[in-house]
Parts: sequence; C-alpha cells; structure tokens
Amino acid sequence: MEPHINPIKKKRVLTKDVLLAKEMEYMLESEHYTEGMRLPSEREMASAFGVQRGTVRSALQILLDKGMILAKPRAGYFVAPRRVDFNLNAYDSRKSVIEQMGKTTYVKLLTFEKISVSEKMAEKTTLEEDSQVYRIMRLRFASGLPMALERTHIRCDLVPGLTEEDVHNKSIYAALRQKYKIHIARSEEKVTAVYANGLESELLNTTRFRPLMRYEGIVYDSEERLIEYFDDIILKEKVQFISDAVHGGGKTHMGR
Repeated sequence: MEPHINPIKKKRVLTKDVLLAKEMEYMLESEHYTEGMRLPSEREMASAFGVQRGTVRSALQILLDKGMILAKPRAGYFVAPRRVDFNLNAYDSRKSVIEQMGKTTYVKLLTFEKISVSEKMAEKTTLEEDSQVYRIMRLRFASGLPMALERTHIRCDLVPGLTEEDVHNKSIYAALRQKYKIHIARSEEKVTAVYANGLESELLNTTRFRPLMRYEGIVYDSEERLIEYFDDIILKEKVQFISDAVHGGGKTHMGR
C-alpha cells in the first residue's frame, strides 16, 4: 500500500518588501508618527533599513494599499488620517462617532425625491414594487474630505411630510424619532468590495475603478416594520467596520 502524501499547502511567502512593510508599521507606531507627518525619504529609509530603494518603494506601496500612508507628488509620503471605526453592533450616529475622534463632519444633500420601488429593489427587500419611497442621496465629509456616498430609501407611507430640511446635514434617524416616533431597532446588512464608477469617483474625489466598500442593508423599527433600504459607497481607506458577537436577535444599525 502506497503511503498517503498530503498535498502541499500554498503559503504566502514573506518577501523582503512584506517584511519591510511590517517594520515600517512598527516604526510608525513606536516613534509616534501622527496624522499628516512626513515620512523619511526613500533614500533615507533604504539606508536606515539596509535595503535597496526598490524594496522600500514596494513596501511603501503595501502601506499605501492598506491606507496607512498617503503619497503626494514631489512631496513624499505622509501618515494618512486615522480610519473611522464604525461598530456594526452599536447604535451611534456617524456624526457622533467621527466627532469623538476629534474630526469634523457634515453631509451635503445631493438628491431628495419620491420614486417608485423598482423590481430590483423589491427583490432585495419586502417592499412592494411600484410603492413610493423617498430617495435621499448625501455626500458625507470627514475633516473636509469626502468619505462616503450615502444612499437611502425610506417608505413614504410611514413618513408623510418628510422634507429636505429634515435630512439636510442632520441625522435622518433623529428626524424619524422626533417627528414620526419611529425608533430604529435592528438591521440586516452586509459589506462587499466594489469598484468606483464614473459618478462615484467624481463625488468621492478618487479614480475610476478604485476599490471601494459597499455597505448595504435593510432597517426595521421597534414594531418590526421595514423602514429603510440603504446602499452606501465608502472609501475603504477612510473607514473600517468592526463587529462584536451578537446572540439572540438582529443587530442594531450604525446611525445615519
């Protein structure tokens, strides 16, 4: 009987640039680099770490892809702004989360209109096709820079008389709670990777086909009524989602 040979498992090779990127991460943390600080030049880092400049350049690209640093033409590399941590299990408004990090935030209202539920939206939700929803599209800024394109759809029959003033640079959920006594209870949501189309790249001030995060879901109130369908596009280098284990029911939703 021939001996059984286990197939060789493919492992990621820790090449010089990967190892150097880890060293650079440690350098940024241990030497207390802060947002906006300039990194040493490629030549200086090559000398300090005893490697070729090409290896330094590859390691810096790894940090760029992670969103840890920024590259400015003819100026060098700089520490990127800290990512905003959005806890998927916590009911806090995005505004409060961002401000707790010492950043300023506001939203620019792009679209506020009534539309009919499409066949595609009806398939994703329990909303009846051709029923009416408010379509609200807002651009979220953090520290003066675009962070996310927020696209939400709210049932018209539950919020009669909703106005642009209710959602212009204000918390939508606060308006639902204060004006309509609607209390958000839980949501079903998912985060996927997408690539920027023409409109998204223009609004988010990025390049077309840039990798982005799509944050999509359905929100219910305390009476188990479907209140909202949302479909946000977020710059992945600006935000990271965290989630705690939740047992015995649905999750609460990041406030809007």
